[in-house]
Order: sequence, then C-alpha cells, then structure tokens
Amino acid sequence: MTYLKHYGGLILAGCLFGTISIFSALLRDQGVSSFQQAFFRSGFALPIILLICSLSKTPVTVSRRSLLSFMLLGMVMAGVGFFENTAVALGTPVAVVVLLLYTQPVWTALFGRLFLHELINTHKQIALVMAVAGMILISKVWNITVTNYLGILLALVSGVLLSAEFIMIKNLSLQSVHYLVSIFWVYLFRTLFTLPLGIVSGILSDNRLISQLTLSLSLEKWLILLLFALIPMVLGMILFYRSIKYISIISTGIIMLIEPVSGIIYGMLLLGEMVDYIMMVGGILILLASVVVIKK
Repeated sequence: MTYLKHYGGLILAGCLFGTISIFSALLRDQGVSSFQQAFFRSGFALPIILLICSLSKTPVTVSRRSLLSFMLLGMVMAGVGFFENTAVALGTPVAVVVLLLYTQPVWTALFGRLFLHELINTHKQIALVMAVAGMILISKVWNITVTNYLGILLALVSGVLLSAEFIMIKNLSLQSVHYLVSIFWVYLFRTLFTLPLGIVSGILSDNRLISQLTLSLSLEKWLILLLFALIPMVLGMILFYRSIKYISIISTGIIMLIEPVSGIIYGMLLLGEMVDYIMMVGGILILLASVVVIKK
C-alpha cells in the first residue's frame, strides 16, 4: 500500500504539472512572455517554500557540497525551458517540440540503466513502447510539412535534459536533505540561471512574447503568475520529490507522461480546445502504459 501511495503521488504530480500549459496559454494570450513566465514562476515559488519551511520549523541551510548538486539541477531545469522555448521561437512546429520533449521516457530508461543500474524488464519495455506510441498519436507528427533542423536539435536536447532532471531529483531524494530545503535551493539556482538564458533568447529572437521582461503587469497577471508558482511549481514538485524516492526511475519516466495528457484534458475543458479521436487514443495508450508499470 505504501508504494501505491507514492504511485498516486506521482500521478497527482503529473496532473498538477499538466496545468503548466494552461497557465502558459493564459499568460501568453495576455502578452506575458515565456521568459517572464519561466522567471517568475520559479521566483515566486521561493517565498512560498520559505513560508512552508518557517511554519514547519525546517532550516534551509545546507553544506557547500550539497550546493553544487542543487546548482547543477537548477541549471538543468532552466535549460529545459530555454531549449524548448527557443525551438518554438525558431519556427519548429509545436507538435514536433512536444514529441521530442517527451521522448523523455526513452532517455530516462537509458540513463536509469546506465547510472542507476535498473533493469528494463518485459513489462517496462511494453509500457515504454505504449507511451512513445501514445505521444506520436497525440502530436500527430505525420501532419508536419515544414520544420527546422536546429529547432529539432534543441527540442531533442530539452527532452534529454528533462530526463537528466528526473535522474538528478531521484539521486537528491535519496540523500538526507529535507525535500523542502532541496526544492528551495534548486529553485533559487533555477531562477538565477533563467536570467542569462532569457538574455540569450532575446538575442536569438526579437519576439516580445519570448524574451520581454517587464514589471508593468496588471493585478490579474500577477495573480495568475502566483498561482503558476503555487500549483505546479510548489505543490506538484513537493508530491513529485516525495514520491520519486520510492519508485523506479524508468516507471517514473513513463508515469510522468500523464502531464501532457492532463494538459490536453485541461485545454479541452477550460480553453475549449478540440481533441480528436487520434489524440484520445494516444492519451489512452499513455494511461494504459502507466497502469502496466503500477499493476506490476
């Protein structure tokens, strides 16, 4: 039952992470750039986590040796968003970017085998094939006619970095540092590394929806940014960080594909986006892949 509880934690974390696309769409439609979104969603998460640490009387001090691990993870997290956004800015179709970003389970299985020595047994192989097939159906890459090779490379790098992010969080979760303290320091470095990456994105593109940074936002936009920080960045990451410690990294990679599936469902319910039968079949395949690893 304990492991089922942590599987449930991962599933709920994936559902909360799925709100990222909804918040991004709402803010994009109101003229808030992807750079601002990336910077403020992790920046606003910091005082929220500090408040939780204060209420729970958890000190946030760590050793210098631990800071290096947090800094590297923060850099990787910032890189995931930067390469993903840059790929879109270069004109790469969003469907291709999404597909390559969520090749994550393939890289997670490979890295988990190499670095954590996890076995890729039969049920994990079946679940992995189902998950990848589901992402292909959701993204409908056969409809893509024009693409950008540099954008493809950057999107693929983003998928590899996302897998590395999972591996690094898995390793940190096994250490003695409290999960709230770990999340705080990781987000601190993520926020710091987002700044230079945002400047680079401004050099690569003059699109204001990509690189603009301003404090002249309405109260509504600030509230959405605050919720952006609270729901996926704080609540989602807490559930993810606490659960990944007990679940194999390969199973984690497969289950976390619930994030794009839940994002599609939210888009349909909240934004009125259309979902066809092909996308529904893709989502069902991903959910079945998660059932396979959990049932085993």
